Amino acid sequence: MQLSVQGYLQQRKRLNPEIFPYLNRKYLMDFYRSDEPRLWKGYLLIAIDGSKAEVPNSKDNREAFGNSGNQHSGKGQVRALVSGMYDVLNHFYLDIEIEHICISENELAKRNLKQLKKFGIRKPVVAVFDRGYPSLEFIDFLETEGIHYLIRLSSNDYMAERKRMQSADEKVILKHSFARLQKIRKKHPERYEQMQKKGSTLVRISKSTLPSGNELALMTDLPDTITAEELADLYYQRWEIEKKYNTLKNKMKFESVTGKATVYVHQDFWAQVLVYNMVQDIRNSADEEAAAAGRENRNKYPMHTNENVAIGLFKETMLKILLEPEEKKRIKKLGELQEEMERYVLPIRELPGKERRKNISNKYKNNQKSSF
Repeated sequence: MQLSVQGYLQQRKRLNPEIFPYLNRKYLMDFYRSDEPRLWKGYLLIAIDGSKAEVPNSKDNREAFGNSGNQHSGKGQVRALVSGMYDVLNHFYLDIEIEHICISENELAKRNLKQLKKFGIRKPVVAVFDRGYPSLEFIDFLETEGIHYLIRLSSNDYMAERKRMQSADEKVILKHSFARLQKIRKKHPERYEQMQKKGSTLVRISKSTLPSGNELALMTDLPDTITAEELADLYYQRWEIEKKYNTLKNKMKFESVTGKATVYVHQDFWAQVLVYNMVQDIRNSADEEAAAAGRENRNKYPMHTNENVAIGLFKETMLKILLEPEEKKRIKKLGELQEEMERYVLPIRELPGKERRKNISNKYKNNQKSSF
Protein backbone atom coordinates (compact mmCIF):
# COMPACT_ATOMS: atom_id res chain seq x y z
CA MET A 1 0.00 0.00 0.00
CA GLN A 2 1.34 3.41 -0.96
CA LEU A 3 0.97 6.34 1.43
CA SER A 4 0.63 9.85 0.04
CA VAL A 5 2.53 12.80 1.51
CA GLN A 6 -0.73 14.18 2.88
CA GLY A 7 -1.56 10.82 4.46
CA TYR A 8 1.91 10.60 5.99
CA LEU A 9 1.62 14.07 7.52
CA GLN A 10 -1.83 13.29 8.89
CA GLN A 11 -0.41 10.20 10.61
CA ARG A 12 2.49 12.29 11.92
CA LYS A 13 0.02 14.52 13.77
CA ARG A 14 -0.87 11.55 15.94
CA LEU A 15 2.73 11.15 17.14
CA ASN A 16 3.27 12.74 20.55
CA PRO A 17 6.46 14.86 20.29
CA GLU A 18 7.24 14.06 23.94
CA ILE A 19 8.52 10.68 22.75
CA PHE A 20 11.73 12.35 21.52
CA PRO A 21 12.86 13.97 24.82
CA TYR A 22 11.95 10.68 26.51
CA LEU A 23 14.13 8.73 24.07
CA ASN A 24 16.91 11.29 24.50
CA ARG A 25 16.90 10.80 28.27
CA LYS A 26 16.84 7.01 27.92
CA TYR A 27 19.70 7.19 25.43
CA LEU A 28 21.93 9.28 27.76
CA MET A 29 20.85 8.07 31.20
CA ASP A 30 23.28 5.15 31.55
CA PHE A 31 26.17 7.41 30.53
CA TYR A 32 25.39 10.02 33.19
CA ARG A 33 24.85 7.42 35.90
CA SER A 34 28.32 5.99 35.25
CA ASP A 35 31.78 7.39 35.98
CA GLU A 36 32.40 8.16 32.29
CA PRO A 37 31.34 11.85 32.04
CA ARG A 38 34.20 14.32 31.75
CA LEU A 39 34.15 16.88 34.56
CA TRP A 40 35.59 20.32 35.26
CA LYS A 41 37.23 20.29 38.71
CA GLY A 42 34.67 17.71 39.84
CA TYR A 43 31.66 19.55 38.34
CA LEU A 44 29.52 18.58 35.39
CA LEU A 45 29.81 21.66 33.18
CA ILE A 46 26.66 22.76 31.36
CA ALA A 47 25.88 25.86 29.33
CA ILE A 48 22.39 27.27 28.84
CA ASP A 49 21.51 29.79 26.17
CA GLY A 50 18.52 30.91 24.15
CA SER A 51 18.28 31.26 20.38
CA LYS A 52 15.57 32.32 17.96
CA ALA A 53 14.60 29.61 15.49
CA GLU A 54 12.81 29.93 12.16
CA VAL A 55 9.52 28.03 11.92
CA PRO A 56 7.05 27.69 9.01
CA ASN A 57 4.79 30.68 8.43
CA SER A 58 1.30 29.47 9.35
CA LYS A 59 -1.59 30.76 11.43
CA ASP A 60 -1.07 28.03 14.04
CA ASN A 61 2.62 28.85 14.40
CA ARG A 62 1.99 32.59 14.65
CA GLU A 63 -0.36 31.93 17.54
CA ALA A 64 1.96 29.40 19.19
CA PHE A 65 5.29 31.19 18.74
CA GLY A 66 4.69 34.80 17.68
CA ASN A 67 6.75 36.79 15.20
CA SER A 68 9.87 38.93 15.21
CA GLY A 69 8.20 42.07 13.84
CA ASN A 70 8.17 45.32 15.80
CA GLN A 71 5.21 46.84 17.60
CA HIS A 72 4.06 48.61 14.43
CA SER A 73 3.80 45.43 12.38
CA GLY A 74 2.08 42.18 13.21
CA LYS A 75 3.47 40.45 10.16
CA GLY A 76 7.10 39.84 10.98
CA GLN A 77 8.87 36.53 10.45
CA VAL A 78 7.53 33.67 12.55
CA ARG A 79 10.12 32.68 15.13
CA ALA A 80 10.22 30.36 18.14
CA LEU A 81 12.45 30.83 21.16
CA VAL A 82 14.62 27.79 21.85
CA SER A 83 16.51 27.37 25.12
CA GLY A 84 19.18 24.69 25.02
CA MET A 85 21.04 22.99 27.88
CA TYR A 86 24.35 21.61 26.63
CA ASP A 87 27.01 19.46 28.30
CA VAL A 88 30.15 21.35 27.29
CA LEU A 89 32.78 18.65 27.92
CA ASN A 90 30.79 15.57 26.84
CA HIS A 91 29.14 17.29 23.87
CA PHE A 92 25.52 16.28 24.42
CA TYR A 93 22.31 18.29 24.38
CA LEU A 94 20.52 17.41 27.62
CA ASP A 95 17.39 19.41 26.90
CA ILE A 96 15.78 22.01 24.68
CA GLU A 97 12.65 24.02 25.42
CA ILE A 98 10.60 25.42 22.53
CA GLU A 99 8.32 28.34 23.33
CA HIS A 100 6.72 31.62 22.28
CA ILE A 101 9.30 34.22 21.32
CA CYS A 102 8.13 36.58 24.10
CA ILE A 103 8.73 34.10 26.93
CA SER A 104 11.53 34.99 29.34
CA GLU A 105 14.80 33.12 28.74
CA ASN A 106 15.15 32.81 32.52
CA GLU A 107 11.87 30.88 32.73
CA LEU A 108 12.97 28.52 29.95
CA ALA A 109 16.34 28.04 31.67
CA LYS A 110 14.44 26.94 34.80
CA ARG A 111 12.60 24.34 32.72
CA ASN A 112 15.93 23.16 31.29
CA LEU A 113 17.45 22.75 34.73
CA LYS A 114 14.45 20.91 36.16
CA GLN A 115 15.09 18.19 33.56
CA LEU A 116 18.49 17.41 35.13
CA LYS A 117 16.90 15.33 37.89
CA LYS A 118 15.53 12.91 35.30
CA PHE A 119 19.05 11.92 34.20
CA GLY A 120 20.12 10.67 37.62
CA ILE A 121 23.29 12.78 37.54
CA ARG A 122 25.44 12.04 40.60
CA LYS A 123 27.99 14.83 40.31
CA PRO A 124 27.60 18.50 41.29
CA VAL A 125 26.61 20.73 38.39
CA VAL A 126 27.86 24.19 37.43
CA ALA A 127 25.78 26.08 34.87
CA VAL A 128 27.34 28.87 32.78
CA PHE A 129 25.22 31.72 31.43
CA ASP A 130 25.82 34.75 29.26
CA ARG A 131 24.44 38.22 30.03
CA GLY A 132 20.69 38.49 30.58
CA TYR A 133 20.27 35.92 33.37
CA PRO A 134 21.52 37.46 36.66
CA SER A 135 18.23 38.37 38.36
CA LEU A 136 18.02 37.88 42.12
CA GLU A 137 14.98 35.65 41.68
CA PHE A 138 16.87 33.40 39.24
CA ILE A 139 19.87 33.16 41.57
CA ASP A 140 17.51 32.17 44.39
CA PHE A 141 16.07 29.47 42.12
CA LEU A 142 19.57 28.11 41.37
CA GLU A 143 20.45 28.03 45.06
CA THR A 144 17.18 26.28 45.90
CA GLU A 145 17.86 23.65 43.22
CA GLY A 146 21.45 23.15 44.43
CA ILE A 147 22.97 24.20 41.10
CA HIS A 148 26.23 26.16 41.05
CA TYR A 149 26.42 29.01 38.58
CA LEU A 150 28.66 31.40 36.67
CA ILE A 151 26.87 34.34 35.03
CA ARG A 152 28.31 37.23 33.06
CA LEU A 153 27.03 40.63 34.19
CA SER A 154 26.14 43.39 31.76
CA SER A 155 27.55 46.88 32.30
CA ASN A 156 24.58 48.07 34.38
CA ASP A 157 23.92 44.96 36.54
CA TYR A 158 24.35 45.62 40.29
CA MET A 159 26.45 48.72 39.61
CA ALA A 160 26.09 50.14 43.13
CA GLU A 161 27.51 46.98 44.70
CA ARG A 162 30.27 46.68 42.10
CA LYS A 163 31.44 50.27 42.71
CA ARG A 164 31.83 49.52 46.42
CA MET A 165 34.12 46.54 45.81
CA GLN A 166 37.58 46.93 47.37
CA SER A 167 39.22 44.39 45.06
CA ALA A 168 38.66 42.79 41.67
CA ASP A 169 37.43 39.51 43.18
CA GLU A 170 35.40 39.39 46.38
CA LYS A 171 32.18 38.38 48.12
CA VAL A 172 29.35 40.88 47.65
CA ILE A 173 26.03 41.22 49.48
CA LEU A 174 23.09 41.95 47.16
CA LYS A 175 20.38 43.47 49.34
CA HIS A 176 16.76 42.62 48.63
CA SER A 177 15.75 46.27 48.48
CA PHE A 178 12.15 47.45 48.25
CA ALA A 179 12.51 48.23 44.52
CA ARG A 180 14.03 44.81 43.78
CA LEU A 181 11.39 43.01 45.83
CA GLN A 182 8.58 44.84 44.07
CA LYS A 183 9.79 43.52 40.72
CA ILE A 184 9.92 40.01 42.16
CA ARG A 185 6.46 40.42 43.71
CA LYS A 186 5.03 41.42 40.33
CA LYS A 187 6.62 38.66 38.24
CA HIS A 188 7.23 35.88 40.79
CA PRO A 189 4.78 36.24 43.68
CA GLU A 190 5.50 32.66 44.77
CA ARG A 191 9.09 33.68 45.71
CA TYR A 192 8.35 37.13 47.13
CA GLU A 193 7.80 36.21 50.79
CA GLN A 194 10.77 33.83 50.87
CA MET A 195 13.12 36.46 49.45
CA GLN A 196 11.70 39.19 51.69
CA LYS A 197 12.53 37.06 54.75
CA LYS A 198 15.95 36.21 53.36
CA GLY A 199 16.85 39.90 53.10
CA SER A 200 19.97 39.55 50.94
CA THR A 201 21.94 37.22 48.68
CA LEU A 202 25.68 36.60 49.04
CA VAL A 203 27.56 36.16 45.75
CA ARG A 204 31.11 36.33 44.49
CA ILE A 205 31.89 38.90 41.78
CA SER A 206 35.10 38.72 39.77
CA LYS A 207 36.15 41.61 37.50
CA SER A 208 38.84 41.68 34.84
CA THR A 209 39.72 43.82 31.83
CA LEU A 210 39.30 42.63 28.26
CA PRO A 211 41.86 43.50 25.54
CA SER A 212 39.42 46.16 24.28
CA GLY A 213 39.51 47.89 27.65
CA ASN A 214 35.95 46.84 28.53
CA GLU A 215 35.21 45.12 31.82
CA LEU A 216 34.39 41.43 32.15
CA ALA A 217 32.32 40.96 35.30
CA LEU A 218 31.34 37.45 36.40
CA MET A 219 29.00 36.47 39.24
CA THR A 220 29.25 33.03 40.83
CA ASP A 221 28.85 30.96 43.97
CA LEU A 222 32.00 28.90 43.28
CA PRO A 223 34.59 28.87 46.12
CA ASP A 224 37.69 31.07 46.34
CA THR A 225 39.89 28.04 45.64
CA ILE A 226 38.92 28.58 42.00
CA THR A 227 40.94 31.58 40.81
CA ALA A 228 39.65 34.57 38.84
CA GLU A 229 41.63 33.40 35.81
CA GLU A 230 39.97 29.99 36.03
CA LEU A 231 36.55 31.63 36.24
CA ALA A 232 37.25 33.63 33.08
CA ASP A 233 38.42 30.50 31.24
CA LEU A 234 35.33 28.67 32.47
CA TYR A 235 33.05 31.40 31.13
CA TYR A 236 34.58 31.20 27.65
CA GLN A 237 33.93 27.47 27.50
CA ARG A 238 30.24 28.34 27.07
CA TRP A 239 31.20 29.21 23.48
CA GLU A 240 30.58 25.52 22.76
CA ILE A 241 26.80 25.96 22.92
CA GLU A 242 27.02 28.77 20.35
CA LYS A 243 28.95 26.45 18.03
CA LYS A 244 26.42 23.65 18.49
CA TYR A 245 23.49 25.93 17.67
CA ASN A 246 25.37 26.56 14.43
CA THR A 247 25.69 22.80 13.91
CA LEU A 248 21.96 22.24 14.44
CA LYS A 249 20.83 25.13 12.28
CA ASN A 250 23.31 25.08 9.41
CA LYS A 251 24.68 21.54 9.24
CA MET A 252 21.66 19.51 10.32
CA LYS A 253 19.00 21.90 8.94
CA PHE A 254 17.27 22.08 12.32
CA GLU A 255 14.84 24.75 11.10
CA SER A 256 13.76 22.87 7.96
CA VAL A 257 10.47 21.67 9.44
CA THR A 258 8.43 18.98 7.67
CA GLY A 259 5.05 20.72 7.71
CA LYS A 260 3.20 23.83 8.85
CA ALA A 261 1.39 22.40 11.88
CA THR A 262 2.85 23.35 15.27
CA VAL A 263 3.20 19.70 16.29
CA TYR A 264 5.71 19.20 13.45
CA VAL A 265 7.92 21.95 14.91
CA HIS A 266 8.15 20.15 18.25
CA GLN A 267 8.62 16.76 16.58
CA ASP A 268 11.33 17.88 14.16
CA PHE A 269 13.29 20.06 16.57
CA TRP A 270 13.46 17.32 19.20
CA ALA A 271 14.14 14.57 16.65
CA GLN A 272 17.14 16.55 15.36
CA VAL A 273 18.49 16.94 18.89
CA LEU A 274 18.22 13.18 19.42
CA VAL A 275 20.00 12.53 16.11
CA TYR A 276 22.69 15.06 17.01
CA ASN A 277 23.38 13.20 20.28
CA MET A 278 23.57 9.87 18.45
CA VAL A 279 26.08 11.31 15.97
CA GLN A 280 28.07 12.85 18.79
CA ASP A 281 28.11 9.61 20.76
CA ILE A 282 29.90 7.89 17.90
CA ARG A 283 32.10 10.94 17.33
CA ASN A 284 33.21 10.93 20.98
CA SER A 285 34.65 7.43 20.54
CA ALA A 286 36.11 8.33 17.14
CA ASP A 287 37.64 11.52 18.56
CA GLU A 288 39.46 9.56 21.26
CA GLU A 289 41.06 7.39 18.58
CA ALA A 290 41.86 10.44 16.41
CA ALA A 291 43.44 12.26 19.37
CA ALA A 292 45.57 9.22 20.26
CA ALA A 293 46.74 8.90 16.65
CA GLY A 294 47.58 12.62 16.58
CA ARG A 295 49.72 12.32 19.71
CA GLU A 296 51.49 9.30 18.26
CA ASN A 297 52.22 11.24 15.07
CA ARG A 298 53.34 14.27 17.12
CA ASN A 299 50.96 16.63 15.36
CA LYS A 300 51.24 20.32 16.24
CA TYR A 301 47.55 20.47 17.27
CA PRO A 302 45.29 17.83 18.84
CA MET A 303 43.03 16.19 16.28
CA HIS A 304 39.32 15.46 16.10
CA THR A 305 36.91 14.14 13.50
CA ASN A 306 35.32 16.34 10.85
CA GLU A 307 31.81 17.14 12.08
CA ASN A 308 30.37 17.79 8.61
CA VAL A 309 31.61 14.47 7.29
CA ALA A 310 30.49 12.61 10.43
CA ILE A 311 26.93 13.91 10.03
CA GLY A 312 26.90 12.88 6.36
CA LEU A 313 28.22 9.39 7.12
CA PHE A 314 25.66 8.92 9.88
CA LYS A 315 22.84 9.97 7.57
CA GLU A 316 23.93 7.46 4.92
CA THR A 317 24.56 4.54 7.27
CA MET A 318 22.44 4.62 10.42
CA LEU A 319 19.13 3.59 8.84
CA LYS A 320 20.81 0.52 7.33
CA ILE A 321 22.24 -0.36 10.74
CA LEU A 322 18.84 -0.03 12.43
CA LEU A 323 17.18 -2.23 9.80
CA GLU A 324 19.81 -4.98 10.14
CA PRO A 325 18.06 -7.90 11.93
CA GLU A 326 21.24 -9.59 13.24
CA GLU A 327 22.83 -8.01 16.31
CA LYS A 328 26.40 -9.06 15.45
CA LYS A 329 26.11 -7.44 12.03
CA ARG A 330 24.66 -4.27 13.56
CA ILE A 331 27.58 -4.01 15.97
CA LYS A 332 30.05 -4.63 13.14
CA LYS A 333 28.49 -1.95 10.93
CA LEU A 334 28.48 0.51 13.82
CA GLY A 335 32.20 -0.12 14.33
CA GLU A 336 32.79 0.40 10.61
CA LEU A 337 30.91 3.71 10.78
CA GLN A 338 33.17 4.89 13.60
CA GLU A 339 36.29 3.80 11.70
CA GLU A 340 35.09 5.71 8.63
CA MET A 341 34.63 8.86 10.74
CA GLU A 342 38.20 8.45 12.04
CA ARG A 343 39.52 8.77 8.49
CA TYR A 344 38.42 12.41 8.28
CA VAL A 345 40.18 14.49 10.93
CA LEU A 346 40.90 18.17 11.55
CA PRO A 347 43.17 20.02 14.01
CA ILE A 348 41.57 21.59 17.08
CA ARG A 349 42.53 25.25 17.15
CA GLU A 350 42.48 27.39 20.26
CA LEU A 351 39.21 28.83 21.54
CA PRO A 352 38.11 32.16 20.04
CA GLY A 353 39.57 35.33 21.51
CA LYS A 354 38.35 36.65 24.82
CA GLU A 355 36.01 39.07 23.09
CA ARG A 356 33.94 38.74 19.95
CA ARG A 357 35.40 40.59 17.01
CA LYS A 358 33.09 42.90 15.13
CA ASN A 359 32.83 42.26 11.40
CA ILE A 360 34.09 45.41 9.69
CA SER A 361 34.35 43.95 6.19
CA ASN A 362 32.33 45.34 3.30
CA LYS A 363 29.25 43.56 2.02
CA TYR A 364 30.63 43.34 -1.55
CA LYS A 365 33.96 41.65 -2.28
CA ASN A 366 36.40 42.54 -5.03
CA ASN A 367 36.85 38.88 -5.94
CA GLN A 368 33.11 38.10 -6.05
CA LYS A 369 31.65 40.18 -8.87
CA SER A 370 28.00 40.04 -9.88
CA SER A 371 27.17 38.69 -13.32
CA PHE A 372 25.70 42.03 -14.42
